[in-house]
Amino acid sequence: MKFLSTVAVTLLVTCSSFAQSQAEITKHAQVYFDYMTNLNLDSVLDYMHPKVFEMASREQMKAGMEQMFNSEEMKIEFISNDVTSVTDEKEVDGVTYAAVFYNSEMKMTFVSEMDKPEEDRKGFLEHMKTTMDAQFGEGNVTSDLKTMSLIITLDSNMFAIKDPKYKGWKFIGNDDSMKQLVDTVIPESIRTELLNEK
Repeated sequence: MKFLSTVAVTLLVTCSSFAQSQAEITKHAQVYFDYMTNLNLDSVLDYMHPKVFEMASREQMKAGMEQMFNSEEMKIEFISNDVTSVTDEKEVDGVTYAAVFYNSEMKMTFVSEMDKPEEDRKGFLEHMKTTMDAQFGEGNVTSDLKTMSLIITLDSNMFAIKDPKYKGWKFIGNDDSMKQLVDTVIPESIRTELLNEK
């Protein structure tokens, strides 16, 4: 009986620590997403894994983001970014990894097309929707001719990394543009294990 009690307590403590670490990652990921939604770019960059800045410097990354979000031709805004689940952590050589799954809703408004005749606007928006359908999947993109905008809804994932070399949790998006970086930062076996865990 004493042995069973010990096992039960051990399991409870283990499950509790898993839940605590998942809650911690969820909290930081949501803060990261809130910064993204509110376009607090310096704070967004603070949460990015430092290796990202080997592709482009922090200053270049910020300038590129500012250009993208402040374009006179097209306005991009995040309507929402919500964490839907977080995997258990995996540790290798003192570095801890987890996968974060989330739902994102983004609005693209084509400001430069707004004053054009309706037929032109309609043709442009249909063309852009077809382009975005190919990139994000049909059914994930809706168009609104009145506001000249597309809304893209996406279920995606990213990796959370806690490395003693850096302060706190850092994030790397798991998409084609980041594939080369993800491959160098996260061991393949860990990536596969985490993504299959959902």
